[in-house]
Amino acid sequence: MNGGKLHSALRELQDFASSRNFWIVLAAIVLLFTAIGPFGTDHFMGVLPRFGFWLVNMFVGTWIAIVFVVFAELYLDRFIARPFARMFVGSLLSCPVIGLTSMLVVYSWRGPEPSWARYLENTAQALPIGIVFTLIFWASMRHEKQIRLAAEGASPDGLATQSALAAGVVAESREQKAISEPPPLLSRLKPENRAPILRLSAEDHYTHTVTTRGRELILIRFSDALSELGDTVGTQIHRSHWIACAAFDALLTKDGKLMARLKDGTELPVSRSFASEVRAKVSSWS
Repeated sequence: MNGGKLHSALRELQDFASSRNFWIVLAAIVLLFTAIGPFGTDHFMGVLPRFGFWLVNMFVGTWIAIVFVVFAELYLDRFIARPFARMFVGSLLSCPVIGLTSMLVVYSWRGPEPSWARYLENTAQALPIGIVFTLIFWASMRHEKQIRLAAEGASPDGLATQSALAAGVVAESREQKAISEPPPLLSRLKPENRAPILRLSAEDHYTHTVTTRGRELILIRFSDALSELGDTVGTQIHRSHWIACAAFDALLTKDGKLMARLKDGTELPVSRSFASEVRAKVSSWS
C-alpha cells in the first residue's frame, strides 16, 4: 500500500472526525430515526433504548461507509476518473460490511439470531441508506472545498517531477518580478499544497489544480478559478486548460495538432482559438 496515499486517507478521515458539520448531521439523523423508529424498532424498543440503538448503529455504519468512500477516492483514481463515481463505488462496497455490523448490533439488542437471510436483508437495506447518507455527509463537509486527488508526489517519480518543477519556478522567479500577494485561488487549497501554481484543468464542476507541492481537485468553476490566479504569469491554451509560464517547456505538433509540453513531461492540447495568443505568449517567455 502506497504510504503517501495511506497518509492522505488518514488525513481525510481526521477531517471528518474534526468536522462540526459531521457530528451535527450524525446527531440529526440519530434523533430522526429515534423519533420515527424505522425498520420496526418503534414496536420492540422504548425511546431511550431506541436512541442508544440508532446511535451505535448509525455511528458504526456511517464510519464504515466513510472509510470505504475515502479509500475509494484515493485508490480507484486509476480506474475511475470522476470523483463522484469513485465516491458512489465506495458507498456500494461498504454495504456488505454495514449489513454484517447492523445484524450484529441488532442481535446485541436481543434481536433475532444472525443468519444469511437476515444478513442479505440488512445489506439490501444498507444500499440506499449508505449511498444517500454518505452523499449527505460529504456534501455537508465539502461544500466549497476540494475532494483531494491522490498526490503523485508521494511516489519516487512524483518527487523527482515536483523537484524539477520547483527548480523551474526558482529559475523563472529570477527573471520576473516577485509577486507581492499570493493568488486568491491558493486559499482554496490545503495548506500543504499552497505553492506556485503550475496548471489548471477543468473537470465538470471542479478544477484540477497542480502546484509545485502537489495537486487537488477543488470545487470551483474553471472560469472562476482563472479569475483567482492573481498575478500568476501564464496563459489559457484551451477551454479546459491553463498553464503557468514556470511550467511551460515547448510547443510541438502531433498528428497535425498543436500541443504544449510542460517541464514534467505532460502534454496538453492547444485549441485553434487560443493558438495565436499562446504562440505570442510563449515567444515572450523565451
